[in-house]
Order: sequence, then structure tokens, then C-alpha cells
Amino acid sequence: MQEDQRVFDVAIVGGGIGGTMLGAVLARHGVRVLLLEGSGHPRFAIGESTVPETTFGLRVLARRYDVPEIEHLATHGALRRHVSSNCGVKRNFSFVYHREGEPTRPDECTQYPTWGPPLGPDSHYFRQDVDAHMFHVAVSYGVTAHTHTVVDDVKFEEDGATLVTRDRGSFRASYVVDAGGMRAVLPERLGLRQEPPYRTRSRTIFTHMVDVRPFDRVAPPRAEHGMPSPFSQGTLHHMFKGGWFWVIPFDNHSTSTSELCSVGVNLDLDQYPRPDDVPAEEEFWRHVRRFPSVARQFQRARSVRPYVSTDRTQFASQKVVGDRWCLLPHASDFIDPLFSSGLAVTVMALNALGHRLIEAVRRNDFDTARFAYLDHWTKRMFRFYDDLVSCSYVSFDDFELWNAWNRVWTITTLYGTNAQNQAAVAFDRTGDPAGFDALELPPYRGLQGVDNPWVERLFDQARDAVLAYRAGESTKERTVARIYELLRESELCPSVWGTLDPQDRCPAGVFTLWPLMRILLWGKFRSPRHVRGSYFTGGGRMVGKEAVQAYTGAVRAGGSQVHQTVRDMWVNWNGDWTRRAEPRK
Repeated sequence: MQEDQRVFDVAIVGGGIGGTMLGAVLARHGVRVLLLEGSGHPRFAIGESTVPETTFGLRVLARRYDVPEIEHLATHGALRRHVSSNCGVKRNFSFVYHREGEPTRPDECTQYPTWGPPLGPDSHYFRQDVDAHMFHVAVSYGVTAHTHTVVDDVKFEEDGATLVTRDRGSFRASYVVDAGGMRAVLPERLGLRQEPPYRTRSRTIFTHMVDVRPFDRVAPPRAEHGMPSPFSQGTLHHMFKGGWFWVIPFDNHSTSTSELCSVGVNLDLDQYPRPDDVPAEEEFWRHVRRFPSVARQFQRARSVRPYVSTDRTQFASQKVVGDRWCLLPHASDFIDPLFSSGLAVTVMALNALGHRLIEAVRRNDFDTARFAYLDHWTKRMFRFYDDLVSCSYVSFDDFELWNAWNRVWTITTLYGTNAQNQAAVAFDRTGDPAGFDALELPPYRGLQGVDNPWVERLFDQARDAVLAYRAGESTKERTVARIYELLRESELCPSVWGTLDPQDRCPAGVFTLWPLMRILLWGKFRSPRHVRGSYFTGGGRMVGKEAVQAYTGAVRAGGSQVHQTVRDMWVNWNGDWTRRAEPRK
């Protein structure tokens, strides 16, 4: 290999979704990028469910850095057309409460919708396909990528780093980004791992299955449970005291070509310590059999890959950035699969890291202070999700407690998602990527609206109420009443929602076009002073424009397929190959 093929501006260790998106962003802007992946593609990966703040963040990432392929991951329609029909649709977050030995009760479930077209819906990523696609996108933008290349060591010097691989020799880079996940090389090499400073203590057993029944065939009738969206068309959470199951189907829409479903059970370590000498499969089914409605859903299910059982899921690093290196979030810390926080924090970090690295390369200035923002906000978001998840495990004690606490999450999600949308609206209006800088200024920094003092106060006080309950300092009834009081006092809840009504178990309703416009109108004309002007501004025009684009794009794609099918019945030669883009320079 020639010497100039061993020297790069940025080396990325790890070829998963985070590393490949960063590689494409950097290469698109002239950065010489090396990507080293220890295994190959396709490969199994977890982190399969998106959330609205993730999908809006992907739109921002794609437009800010002019990498349209990233936006193909943002909505299920685009994902299905451009990436893989093996991915599932996610129209909702559904939570169903269970008591051991009893069928689920129809009035003990909640639901939160994802956004309808054109801004949604969200997706269930079949990561084998999604990661492989993004790997190839990165290469198409000019990334030098090597699979089956294990990095054994990284040696840092004053002007860069040497990456020592097992089979391909050494490479030089001015900066190193570790996107290697829990077993990342830099945390081990630099001694960064620490005892997780997190309240959440959980473990996981998971696999992929076939023949998992749609829960709609098991659950009480819709006339009794009242949820507006099918359970099977979203990420389903079966909650019980001290734990929860996930059910993430990839076969849940009419055009799916998959028969798979991702399933797992997450257990509070203090209530369910890992048993000695019990195989993961046996323990998984023991928990399934505890709950009759869950057992019915899995009655015919069969795994298609080995069960994986973890020790404590949480891990942490002392810091995220250092002298000429940075950890992507999943290489740094992890909390729990609940609320799919891993991808959300990763997309946030990519948005903030991309322009810093591009500028650092252009100026040949990799001062650690340039990247301090990443360290602060990545760590802050992990602390937030630890609070959110740990209090959720506490709330699994009782459905009424969950029904109250879950509303705090829906409000923080609303404001976090809208912050991303505010930046997209500004870009749509001006075409100037500098508008995305607002995401690193108050009140839009981070995720889940935590940079807004009103949102932060609501969340912190509601968290403290739940922790007081856990400590035995408050009853369930007082805790529930306190949460609703805080929601009311915050004035953050749209009046067109039923957030303050405990009987409304899907308080956001749905995010189809008319309900979405009602939220925008509330935000513009009826919201309190601390909301108006900062959120829900100018989105109507963009939604209308994107609705037309989504409709015409779907019609065009369908019409093209019909045309090609009819043409190929009669004609053998075609010019389809001429429409493929030339390789990027």
C-alpha cells in the first residue's frame, strides 16, 4: 500500500451507523477519512427503534452537511424506498402493563404517536441492512474503508496518532474518533472506563424471532383499550414490576419482506439478579410464562439466532473527548434500551462533531477545547436519560404511577423534537446552513428540551417526586398528584392535548396533518409567553411543502415501477443504467 494511502485527516474506528454517517459527512466536505471495521457487513446490531427526535435530527444532519442519503433514514417511507424493505414501521410507542398470572387489563395501557407523513413515521431499523447501506454510502463519498480489520492499538503523538491493526499494518491520522461501541478500543487503551455513576441498574436478554403474533390479536378489543394506533405498528413495551419486554417487529406493514421480530427482556438487577447456571433462553421463557398475555403473543415464536444475556447494561467513561480523540456516544456510555436513547444521543453528537472536525482539519487546529461542547452535552444527556429510565423502572410498580410519569416524557419529547424542527424550518426559509448553529445555543442545546428552563424544572421536580416515592417518603397517590400538579403549573402542555386528564391514556392523540396543525396553532397563538416565539413557529409552510413532496415522490416511485414492468414485457433494451449517478469525485 502506498504511503499516501496510509495517512489521513480523521480515522474512525467502527463501521456501524454512527461511524459511517460521520465518515460520509466528513468526506463530503473534503476530509480524508479512514474507516476501520473489525467485522464485516451485513452484521447483527442492536439499536433498532428510532424516536421522533432521532428522525428530526437525521433530517438536520442530512441538510446541514448536504448528505441526502442520511435523510433516507429519517422516515419509514424513504427508508423503505431507498434502503431496505426489511425494516418495520413505527407509528407509536405502546406501553402495556402486566400483573403476574393475570391477563392484561384493557384500561392499563398508554400510547404516544410518532409523526405521520410527511415528517414521519419512525422506523424499526433492520440494522444489518441499514448499517451496510450507510457503509457503502460512506465509501461512495470517498471514505477509505477496510472491513475485517481489527485495531490492536492506538499510539498518540503531538501531531496525531498511529493506528496499529492486526493484519493491515499501521495508519496515521491527525484525529481519531472511536465509534466501536461497548468494546471500543480507546476507552481500554486510555483507561477511560469507570464504574457507571448511574442510578439505572438493569440487564438484558435478547434475540430475533419469527412467528411472534401481533399483539392486536392477543390484546383486548380496541373498543375496550381505546388506543388510536395498532400495537403491532409500533415499538411495544410490556411493563411489569421491575422490568419490561420490547417487541420490535420488522414485518408489520404490507410491503415488508421480513419475517423477523426483535425481542428482549430488561430486568432491574436489584430485583432480578442474574441467576447462576441458567441459560439465557430458559430465563427468557421463564419471564414470558409469568404473564398470560405475553405468553399468548409468543406462543408460536421461535428464535433465529442465539439468545444474548448481558451483565449490567450500563457502562461509562470518564470523558468523551481528549487530545486528538473523541468517543461517539455508544463508545462512551450507555444507559438502557428504554426510549431508544442511544441513537438519539449519537445523532445529536454527530451534528455537533461534524462541523468541528471539518473546521479543525481546514485550520490544522485540533485543540481539545474545540470539542469541549461534545463532552459536556453528551455527558449531560446520559445523566438525563439515566434519570428518565431509572424513574420509569420505579413507575413500573403501578400503572397509575406510570400513567403520570410517562406524561413528563411525552412533554420533554415534544419540545426536544420541535427544537430540531425549528432549525429545519430556518434552513428551509433561508437555505443557509448557519441556521443550524441555533441547536448549540439556548434553549435548543441537547435533547428532550432540557436546555429550556421551564422543561428542565418540570422534569427535575417530577423526577424528585418519583425518587421520594422510591425512598418511601411519599405515597403513590401523593406522587401521582404531584406530577399532574407540576404538569399543570409548567403550562407546557398543549391545550389541544389531554395531558392533564389521567383518563386520557393517549394524551397526544395522533400526529396526522390536522392534529399537527392544531399544535402549531396553539404554539403560535395560545401558548404561554415562555413557549411562544421559541417553538412552533413557521412550521406550517414547511409541513405543507413537504407533504406535497412526499406525495409526489411516492406517486413517482410507484409510477416508475409500473412503467418499467410494462416496458420490460415488450422491450429488452433500456437506458436505466444511464440514470445512475457517476462516482463522486
